[in-house]
Amino acid sequence: MKKSELVAIVAQKLKVSRKTGRDFVDSFLGEITKALARGEKVKLAGFGVFWTRLFREKLVLPIGKSQKKKVAARRMPRFTPGNNLKRSVR
Repeated sequence: MKKSELVAIVAQKLKVSRKTGRDFVDSFLGEITKALARGEKVKLAGFGVFWTRLFREKLVLPIGKSQKKKVAARRMPRFTPGNNLKRSVR
């Protein structure tokens, strides 16, 4: 499913215009993104938990190269599905 398809479904279910549906979806995803950027967990009951994980700085050996390269430390988003989502997908 693409974002445009999700917007269409939300707009239809809420009986609003596509623009309003797009604003809703953008706001929802934006708030999740902001919370993750602040390092917070986002728990959606029955759906799952979004959280971030810190990866330490490390040295890697690129393919075809003889010198190691340093990869900076970074935080990456993660997702753990909830039980209702797991049951629905099975």
